[in-house]
Amino acid sequence: MKRSLKRLCAVLAMVMGILSLAGCGQEGNSSSTASGEEQKTHITIGCMPLNQEGVQALSDLLKDKGYDLEVVVFDGNNLPAEALSADEIDGLILNHLPWIQTFNEANGTNLVLVDGFAYASLNGLYSSKHQSVDEIPDGGTITISNDPSNMDRGLRFLQNLGLLTLGEKTGDYYTILDITENPKNLQFLEVETTMTAGSYEDADATITFSSVMKNAGYDAFSYLAEDGESGQFPTGLVVNSGDENSDWAKAIIEVAQSDEYHTKFDEIFQGAYVILDQEA
Repeated sequence: MKRSLKRLCAVLAMVMGILSLAGCGQEGNSSSTASGEEQKTHITIGCMPLNQEGVQALSDLLKDKGYDLEVVVFDGNNLPAEALSADEIDGLILNHLPWIQTFNEANGTNLVLVDGFAYASLNGLYSSKHQSVDEIPDGGTITISNDPSNMDRGLRFLQNLGLLTLGEKTGDYYTILDITENPKNLQFLEVETTMTAGSYEDADATITFSSVMKNAGYDAFSYLAEDGESGQFPTGLVVNSGDENSDWAKAIIEVAQSDEYHTKFDEIFQGAYVILDQEA
């Protein structure tokens, strides 16, 4: 009986020792992980083909700072934001600020635009069939973005051009339903922003970004009119709230502010995107 009791005590002591060692091992891994997060050097940034070259240029310059920036190219305007909010990527460079704010409201997310660097695309009314706004015919078709912020911008643009009249907003943004006067009985083709240039040759006119036109192989500056609001729609590095002060985010902004990057940016986009004045 005494031998059995001694053996039991020995076994219990051995088990406690193993558990204690395991606990120490877990604490070590946790500390290592925390340290790894602080020293994060591999970064994944989402974008689309229309601005891929610009993001890749950031990646090339970041190597000198010890960062490996992986460019993840998506084929849908909303997909990078969805991936970022699901922590599948570290950041995105694609959507402008009002679009991001609308996405946050609709999805309960908290994506933020990091201060220090921003650029924008010109927004114009393009036509392959007509030489002026006045030439757009009765019953003509206008291609317009289908997301809330860009549709609002497009409809206000058409109102400023005298093509329609808007009433009071029924929601946060203007929609087709808010049109009160449409003297030319214009028809609207609603598509995703990055697809607007796809109907350029078929529609009577298309409201789209100069960057989208350039990416589709058209003259980015051939618009009939430009809305002049680009500064209100900044694009830049977007991250989950809390990451805007991370070392890697600061490194991206520092590189983006450099003269070397600005030169590469202008060479790539040739004015289809313009860098906005912004305090660091």
